[in-house]
Amino acid sequence: MNVIQKLEFASFFTALLALHCANETITGDGPGNLGPGTAGGFSFGGNGAGGGSGNAPGGGGYTPGGGGSNPGAGGGSGNAPGGGGYTPGGGGYSPGGGGSNPGSGGGGVAGGSVGGNTNYVVDPVGNANRAPGYVDLSPPMGAPLDGVGMTLNPPAPTGWVYYQIDGSKCRDGSPAGFFVHTGTVNNLMIYLEGGGACSNNGFCNFNPASVTSVLAGDGSSVLGSAAGTGVGARPAPQPNQQPGVYTDLSHTAAPAGVLDISNAQNPVKDWSAVYVPYCTGDVHYGKKPNGTVPGLATPQQFVGGTNMELFIGRIVPTFKDKVQKVVLTGSSAGGFGTALNFSMVQDAFGDIPVIAVDDSGPPFDDQYMPVCMQKKWREAWGFQLPPDCAECFQTNGGGMLHLADFLMKKHPKANIAIISTLQDEVIRLFYSVGVKNCTSYDTADPVGLTIGQVADPTVMFAAQTYQDGLMDLRTKYQATGRFATYYIPGPTPHQHVFRPEFYTATAGGETEAAWFGKFINGTVETVGN
Repeated sequence: MNVIQKLEFASFFTALLALHCANETITGDGPGNLGPGTAGGFSFGGNGAGGGSGNAPGGGGYTPGGGGSNPGAGGGSGNAPGGGGYTPGGGGYSPGGGGSNPGSGGGGVAGGSVGGNTNYVVDPVGNANRAPGYVDLSPPMGAPLDGVGMTLNPPAPTGWVYYQIDGSKCRDGSPAGFFVHTGTVNNLMIYLEGGGACSNNGFCNFNPASVTSVLAGDGSSVLGSAAGTGVGARPAPQPNQQPGVYTDLSHTAAPAGVLDISNAQNPVKDWSAVYVPYCTGDVHYGKKPNGTVPGLATPQQFVGGTNMELFIGRIVPTFKDKVQKVVLTGSSAGGFGTALNFSMVQDAFGDIPVIAVDDSGPPFDDQYMPVCMQKKWREAWGFQLPPDCAECFQTNGGGMLHLADFLMKKHPKANIAIISTLQDEVIRLFYSVGVKNCTSYDTADPVGLTIGQVADPTVMFAAQTYQDGLMDLRTKYQATGRFATYYIPGPTPHQHVFRPEFYTATAGGETEAAWFGKFINGTVETVGN
């Protein structure tokens, strides 16, 4: 199962980012009618994408132009924006004296609906952590958490409380939620769990479909248990994914790494913390209910992104007035989810800075991440990238790394860090469905790929290619002074910040905990080579 865990985590994240950046589906039957311009920005909601068809930029795109636009019900066909789509046009949606307002023609479908938030607005002013002229991705806010939560049997780990959140759900339709620890200092960490990806029947078998389900292994390597998923001591709907679930193979050990609130070396020991289980198979970023994947007849609820908006809508009202900074982190699928959800979380916290630490979910350039795989994942899970990230919408389905470029511009003070094993065998297993132009995508499974590489090594994503992708990432962004890396030699282990090894020097003579602590306090370091 270790094999599958890693695979799922790794492939899943990378794909997610790529997919995320690659495409948003916006369809319609005909061109929209032009309406009056909207001064001072646009409301990103409703349905339809405006006029035009196909993948090319249109005349009234979402990026800044001469005036605001309000997507209406008309317009466009194909997978990417048309005449009133998301890419730049002559009358964009940032503030101005006028512009285009695609009207009611054409019967467009769900052009601007993203999860529970259908009223995105361009912010002409910006704030301490967002440049002016960008879409505010903040989700609707709900009530603060009540401090009581749900009673669990057996009880939650000491110091943690579980909240089941109305409206959120797992891949199998069961309820979802998160754990909260209330600390003694005015800072907050949000941790996103990993656990594979549901891309076809083989990989879905190794991805928990509910919070009650856990991976059989600990996700540290490809070799090991391959028993799929199982349930723990608590009956549904109680969660068995909890802080410490993958500390070891017992799934009941005390939390370790950044989740260990008793370790004096933990740089976030006294912080408040949120632990988000992983049960949607879409790297915490899907927005496609009733999705389908090869080999599975039952529709899957790929709503990890929708869940994240619901979760943040409760977390922000609970903590925003009490904290001075927020760290968003996660491992494997949770690492990809960290990168994909960062902008939404930062927008929601406003002037409170959010710092991102991506563990084992690195975004790669198209040269190192199969474009066909990015496209398939994006479409299967319904990724919806920031609408004003014009560069994220590539006609071939790739372009994941462009999201990183966009985030650097939108959030000019944000610092981002990545920790990874240089030849992470679990991520490479997931990427293997994309080799040879995705010829085995529909039927590949983790066990078959692992065994098959003995006879034919080319079925596996190459270790050197993965390492080259990581080094390319470092080269691209190190000069910004805002991108920290901690690279660990070898193919294992996969995932780091929640393990006991967090307190050992696995690279460069410095412990992961020390590097992590320096980074969240403003020191950007490059460790390992």
